[in-house]
Amino acid sequence: MTGVQKVCLNNLNINIKNAFVIGIIIAKKCPRTFSPKEKSSELRGVMSFTIRDSQIDTINVDVWGSDNFVTTFYNRFIVGDVVEIYSPKICVKSVADDLFKPQVSSPFYLSINEGSSVVSTFSGDTGAYLPLLHIPSKSSAGCGLAEVMTFTEGNGNIYVDLLVVVKSVQPVKMIKTKLGVEMPVRAVEIVDNTTPASLYLEMFDTDTIQRAEEWRPLGSVLFIADARVSWRGRGARTQVCGRSVVTHQPHTSNAEALRLYIQDRAAGGEAAAWSEWSGQRACAATVEQVRDRLADGAPFCASLHALLTHLDLDDLINSTDNNCEELRVRFADHTGELTARLPANILQNTLGYTTQQLKAMSSEERAAVRWRLLLEQCCAKLAATPHRLIVLSLRKANPADPIPLY
Repeated sequence: MTGVQKVCLNNLNINIKNAFVIGIIIAKKCPRTFSPKEKSSELRGVMSFTIRDSQIDTINVDVWGSDNFVTTFYNRFIVGDVVEIYSPKICVKSVADDLFKPQVSSPFYLSINEGSSVVSTFSGDTGAYLPLLHIPSKSSAGCGLAEVMTFTEGNGNIYVDLLVVVKSVQPVKMIKTKLGVEMPVRAVEIVDNTTPASLYLEMFDTDTIQRAEEWRPLGSVLFIADARVSWRGRGARTQVCGRSVVTHQPHTSNAEALRLYIQDRAAGGEAAAWSEWSGQRACAATVEQVRDRLADGAPFCASLHALLTHLDLDDLINSTDNNCEELRVRFADHTGELTARLPANILQNTLGYTTQQLKAMSSEERAAVRWRLLLEQCCAKLAATPHRLIVLSLRKANPADPIPLY
C-alpha cells in the first residue's frame, strides 16, 4: 500500500496519518452491538484487541463498523496472530480506557473504522513476534490465591494479577444471562504455592474458551493480568474480563519454579500438601463449627470427632471414571451433618486395601470392610477449600480422643 510508513508502537504520535503497524495479538474483547441514532440504519458494533511489538510496548485497538463487519473481524483473528494495520486513526487514551481494557504502555490507542483502515495477517517473518506472546503484560509477581480467598464481597470490584498452574480444565457449559441470552462459560481450576486450596477461573469469551483446550493439568502455567474477583455461592472466584490479558506458559523464572513446585507437591498427594501447609493448626471442631467456617470461604484445616454415617465402597464399582480418585462420605455429631470427599489414597491408608483390591472383592467382602468404620465414632482431619471439603486422614476414635462441645 503506497504512501504509508511503518511505525513502531513506541514512535506513534497523533500527527502520523498513514501509519503501518505490525504486532502480535495478546488479548481480545468480545464484540458489543448498539442501535444507531437513525432508526433505519443497521446495527453497529465495536470490539477491541491488544497488540505488542516488543517486550515493553503494547497498545489497544478499537474496531468500529456494522454488526456483521465487527463480528466477522472478531472471528477472523485470534490471540497469537501477527497482524499488520494500515492507516489507523491514532487517538490519545483517556482515563476511562484503563477501566475496561487491558493496561498498556502506549499513551495512545488505535481506532479502525470499516472502510477506512485495513487489517490483515502479517505475511512476513513472524519469528521476532511469536516469542512476545509468552511475555507477561505486567510484572509477573502476582497476588497469591491465599490472599484472594480472604477477600469478601464487601470489598467491591477487585482486580488481581495471578501467576498460577492449571489443575483441571472443565467442559464448556451454556448459561443464560439476565437478558435471557445464552452464552458459553468455561471454568479452569487453578492453584499456586500460597495454599493447597484451589480456585476457579471463569471465562466467557469464545477466544479464551478455545485457547483453554491447549492447557494441560499441572503442566500449563498462566499469568492473568487483571483477573476480576467475583462471588457466587461460597467464597471468591476469579474471572477473565475485558481488562484481562492471559499469558500461557510465561517465559519467566518464577513461572517455571511454580510449575515444578506444583508438580512436586502433586506427586506427594493432596493430603500431604495440606498437612505440610496446615502444620499443627488443625484445631478440634464440631460439624457446626466446620460449617460456620466454610461459609467464610477461606481455606482451613480442622480435626473432627464424629459418627461416619455414609461410606459406600460400591461407588468405586459404579463410577464411570476408571481412575476414581475420591469417594463421598458423611459425618454426623450432636450439632449436625456434613459431606466430605475421601481421596482414594486416604481410603487405602484407612482400610489397608487399594482401589483395585476393593474392586476385585465381592459385594459381601466390600460390605464387611465397610462396616469396620461405618456408624463408628471416627477422628478425621479435614481440609476446607471454597468449593469442597477433603478428608486428610481417617481412623476409628479411641477414648482418649477429645469430643469438642459447641
